[in-house]
Amino acid sequence: MSNGLPPPEIIILPATGCRRSRKVLEYLETHHIPFTRIDLESTRGRELAAQYNLKASPGILVNEKSINPFDLLVQPTCQIDESAAQAIFRQGG
Repeated sequence: MSNGLPPPEIIILPATGCRRSRKVLEYLETHHIPFTRIDLESTRGRELAAQYNLKASPGILVNEKSINPFDLLVQPTCQIDESAAQAIFRQGG
């Protein structure tokens, strides 16, 4: 299902012990979607969180654009919204 464009650059900034972070990472790994992981508690993670004004975990950056994790997750079950995830991760937001 290639649109001829390069895949989006995805950076995930998970927080230790965060269920939302775990769900997003599992989704990306299960669907073989390439991403870079930078722990939110790391120096670089804190820098990116400040630069992009990230307020919830996991921090999600797609092509240098901040994505609200709640746009991906169905509450209160914390399950990935498949159509939202495809739109964000496969087409670059």
